[in-house]
Amino acid sequence: MTLTAVFLAALAPAPAAPERLEPCGYEADGPVHLRTGPSASRRSLGVLGPGDRVTVEREAGDWYRISLDARSRSGLRPGTEGWTVKRHLEPRTCSRPSG
Repeated sequence: MTLTAVFLAALAPAPAAPERLEPCGYEADGPVHLRTGPSASRRSLGVLGPGDRVTVEREAGDWYRISLDARSRSGLRPGTEGWTVKRHLEPRTCSRPSG
């Protein structure tokens, strides 16, 4: 490499830090009941719609105890807590700059 090439390479801007994906909650994958307990026989509090965002509080078998991050498509209030089957929630990812 010539001295000019080395000098120009040193002046070139550094590549941008790659983004990394981090988990940032869950969202419903379709209409799914939010129930008072971890069983399909428990009373329904309402329905989560596709894309409704939730936070998982704990799990019991095939069920998650969740709280709503925002008003659901069906009108459930933010902070509403209940149980839903794990398979109906998809992890969301958010990109964060590395560094």
